[in-house]
Amino acid sequence: MKYRSLHIIFQISLIIVFFSFRILVQKKDKTVSFLSKKTTVLAGESVKLEFSASDDNIQLFCTSSYSTVILTPKRVDKIYQFDLPKHLTNKRGDIVWNVIHQNKTLLTGNITVLPSKEKTIMESYAGPPSIVAGGEDYFMLTVCPTDEYDNPLLDDTNVLINYQFDSKIVSSNEKIKNLTAWKTIFSYEKSGRFLVNSECNGVSSKEITTEVYPNNAVRFKITSSRYHDYADGNQIASFKTSVIKDSYGNIVSDGTHVVFVTKNISGDLLTSYGNTIAGVATGKMLHPDRKESWKTFAYVDGIAESDTLNIKFKELFTDFQVKFSEDNREITVGPIKSFMNQLIPDGFVTKLNIYQKDTLLEIKEVPTRKGYAKFYLHPDFYIENSYGLKIETGGITKNFIKALKN
Repeated sequence: MKYRSLHIIFQISLIIVFFSFRILVQKKDKTVSFLSKKTTVLAGESVKLEFSASDDNIQLFCTSSYSTVILTPKRVDKIYQFDLPKHLTNKRGDIVWNVIHQNKTLLTGNITVLPSKEKTIMESYAGPPSIVAGGEDYFMLTVCPTDEYDNPLLDDTNVLINYQFDSKIVSSNEKIKNLTAWKTIFSYEKSGRFLVNSECNGVSSKEITTEVYPNNAVRFKITSSRYHDYADGNQIASFKTSVIKDSYGNIVSDGTHVVFVTKNISGDLLTSYGNTIAGVATGKMLHPDRKESWKTFAYVDGIAESDTLNIKFKELFTDFQVKFSEDNREITVGPIKSFMNQLIPDGFVTKLNIYQKDTLLEIKEVPTRKGYAKFYLHPDFYIENSYGLKIETGGITKNFIKALKN
């Protein structure tokens, strides 16, 4: 029994020794050494990794942010060479490699690819495309220098930013950080145009333009002009602003919209519109057709307002004639004469209000022609009866009570 136990122990010992020896042999058989000394390369360079290995069946498993590949070596003597593909080595970043044998990793490492120094390409952007004068608004120039393989240059690479305004040129050195270099450029008090560009590694970007428009308009004045001051309902009254400027003395942009508002005696609001040219806007309004007093001002919507003008219009005439036919159905108003005893312009409005027992039946309006206005009360609408007739023109009213006949 004792002998049998010893025999079993001996067999187990042999098995342990056998497997231990086999493991040592396997480890020895799969020894790999990295022979290449460069661990940092520039984009575009040819990259060859060399290894010594005790096994012919090794492969190189490479991973980068762009792709993953498995490479088979080329053997030269006892050295195994792996040529990394261009689509990996042309892109900045780390390439992690693993030497594998039968899906097991024997050795691992990495190669760092830096941007190429052969050629620099400038990408630059500025926005917004327009700002306002005054020193508070600004735009930003952003520069993205890359190499010829579209790799962003390294942080802390120097970028020279130049900008010109009026006759002033300013240069500023900025550093690349997180792939870009940038600068905020504030406006001056004067309106105009910025020209900006950037340089890196001796390469210049394109020129970029940013417009500086005038700031908000400030209070301004208006004037009026007219050929005469009579309320003829025919001539034009013109209103003109002073040169509208911002608080820094810049003339507002052409096309700035100006509203002219007139309030008459009755409280009605009349409006006219104009757009600035060289800072000046003009509005026009037709003369009233009766004695009137206007209060007129102008404004740039939500921004600035003018002073108020008081404008008076004289009555065009003080009296007019009215003639009735025998049946009182045909009414002739005129001749109506103007301030120089001339006939009033054609189109001057004359109104006839028709009443019966204080009830308004109808209002008729006709324009004058050659100084006369004519009305006709048709028997089909107005039977024989007495009617109150009120005639208005030029702000003057005359009242009659007439019996209409057939």
